[in-house]
Amino acid sequence: MGEASEQQRQRTAGEARRLSAQCPACSLHELVPVYLHRDERGRWRQLKDPDALPDDALELDACPVCFGIWFDQGELDTLGDAEVDPALLKTLLGRSAHRMCPRGHGFMNEHALPGLIRTPIDRCPRCRGLWLDGDERHALATSSTREGQEDRSMKIAKRGFIWAAQILTQLPVEVENPARGTPWVVYLFGGALLVLYQLSVFGVLYARDWALLGAAARADPRLLYTALTHVWFHADVAHLLVNLYFLYVFGDNVEHLFGRLRFVALLLGAALSGALLQVLLARQGGAPVIGASGAIAGVIAAYLWLFPRARLLQTVPFIFIQIKIPAWVYVGVWIGCQLVMAVISSEANFAWYAHIGGFMFGAALTPVVVRWRQRRVAEQVRVPSAAFFLNKPPELVRRARAQDRRERERRSKSSSP
Repeated sequence: MGEASEQQRQRTAGEARRLSAQCPACSLHELVPVYLHRDERGRWRQLKDPDALPDDALELDACPVCFGIWFDQGELDTLGDAEVDPALLKTLLGRSAHRMCPRGHGFMNEHALPGLIRTPIDRCPRCRGLWLDGDERHALATSSTREGQEDRSMKIAKRGFIWAAQILTQLPVEVENPARGTPWVVYLFGGALLVLYQLSVFGVLYARDWALLGAAARADPRLLYTALTHVWFHADVAHLLVNLYFLYVFGDNVEHLFGRLRFVALLLGAALSGALLQVLLARQGGAPVIGASGAIAGVIAAYLWLFPRARLLQTVPFIFIQIKIPAWVYVGVWIGCQLVMAVISSEANFAWYAHIGGFMFGAALTPVVVRWRQRRVAEQVRVPSAAFFLNKPPELVRRARAQDRRERERRSKSSSP
């Protein structure tokens, strides 16, 4: 009886310790547990099975969207990446972080650690827990990231393989942004594209019968049904594989946050918007247009909005140097090229306006879905984010936070001799 009571007490204590909180930074996801333990070589490893935790396991809480992470008091020092707890007592900046403590203790405060990191970090004055944004986590708690847990030899080998593949393909590789759950819509959509391409190759279906013809659609609006049918066919294997690659790289994470029905609406709406813009503006209206590029452009726009700080590995052409770039840089360059080529190119084999139209639809739809998801997450957790309490979008909270920081730096410079 006593043993059963003790097990019940431990289980109750564990449940009380477990967080049920909305991400204080992006508000797009509840914080999820991450379990770490030391291996025989003293390196921290993430445990995949939470039901088989060793006694020395360390439980952290992370956001799978913005990669921020919550450390209870002392946990960051336990990881050994940096000793911050003793220094934090002297680094209070005296300003609110505009973010809620995930344990429900109210607003956190900003602290500066100039010897360790350039940007302030957030700390709860009551429970003394720490919140690190994604970039701060990479700087102070590398061992809590998948990349930081890899052996050096394995990391070098994997980078070498990616580098060789990128020299051949010039395609980007997503870094440390795994999907949560199975992206069924991505798989089903990609599978349908593969099947229909095979049917067109064997002559069962003729892609040209379903292609979008801008001039013909302008002359006869009854042909506008091809604004949706052109998506399902591709010109050749390379065209298909590139589209499937970008669909998977960007689509798995977007589907998780959108939900399946909204993700389907994103794909179809982006395809339709891109096709209509192509019909209205393309100068080469007689060339047939096929391919899912417009739909995938909408997915890329959604990814940019949701994961602007996600990093992509890219090999620079001609000099073959591999670099990590933020998603906003890569996507910004890509959409900029689409805009420039739409104006100056006379090439009829590329549907520049379809890409632009699909991207515009994704950029317009994503903020609506983001608001919906933030409200939904807030309703499902015990501790909503500050954006919920302040009735402000998280981006406005971040903007106010950055403005306060700039104002503080300006005053500091003006007061210095």
